[in-house]
Amino acid sequence: MSRYITSEDLENHGVEGREYKREPVDRSRNYTRSTGGPSLVIDEDDILLIKNKGITYPEHFPAYSIGDGKLLVGDVRERAQMVMKLSDRKARKVKLLYKGRQLKIDDEPICEFGVKNNSEILVVLPDGDDDSSTESSEEVVVVGSKDVEGGRSKKSKSGKKRRSKKKDRSSTSPRDSGHEVPRNDGPSASRPQSPASGISGGSAAAAPGGPIEKLNTIKSHFTTQLLPLCLQYTANPPSDPKKRVDEHRRLSETVMQQVLLKLDEVETNGNEDARAKRKELVRMVQDVLKGLDDAKGS
Repeated sequence: MSRYITSEDLENHGVEGREYKREPVDRSRNYTRSTGGPSLVIDEDDILLIKNKGITYPEHFPAYSIGDGKLLVGDVRERAQMVMKLSDRKARKVKLLYKGRQLKIDDEPICEFGVKNNSEILVVLPDGDDDSSTESSEEVVVVGSKDVEGGRSKKSKSGKKRRSKKKDRSSTSPRDSGHEVPRNDGPSASRPQSPASGISGGSAAAAPGGPIEKLNTIKSHFTTQLLPLCLQYTANPPSDPKKRVDEHRRLSETVMQQVLLKLDEVETNGNEDARAKRKELVRMVQDVLKGLDDAKGS
């Protein structure tokens, strides 16, 4: 006895429209497809390669969700949190990078940054971060382990001063100015730390003074320490495929962490010259990263 095909039958075979909607984080969400009959054509999932410290996580998302602008930066952050087993606090501190560009706004479609199917997303975690940190480290700022300690102590001091502000208003200005110094100089303390073995971070030490001086220090570190290694790789990439990929990852991640992220942390404070200089440096570094990508694929 024949029967009509119901909507339930279509749904079970994956034919029902799969409208992608961003939902609250579901740790068990994997976007798996139901196995339909052999005569049905099911679109392949979109895939992003989430990378961290040499480990690649090929993560599946609904078909066409990237190109259609339905996959958001926040969705990728949630997926990175799930596969890397990060706490909510660490996930908020994570920096997502694509070809040197930081994906900052969670509600922004990821395609707005040029991300496509099978693109690589680099996940950068703050060095030495620990879930057992005190509550004062909840502030969403990506810093190194030394910065966390420094920021924690200065935060607590400023907190005490703010509490005493009600008792003595005459010391408002020194407190405020004292609070600004660690915020601007703090990120530079993480420069000696490097994800790449054999690449020194000494030249990227703390850069005192205004934004121009900080930018010059970062540029000097890049041009003297990292750029020669990048040009050497570009001119003569390793013939062994594995070494070529490993060296590419080592160089590109180091440049992103020691240069691009440091440039992003420099406060220009409305200084147009500093802003233009930072933009020029970012463009130069991105050109070098593109050269590394081209050499890896050659």
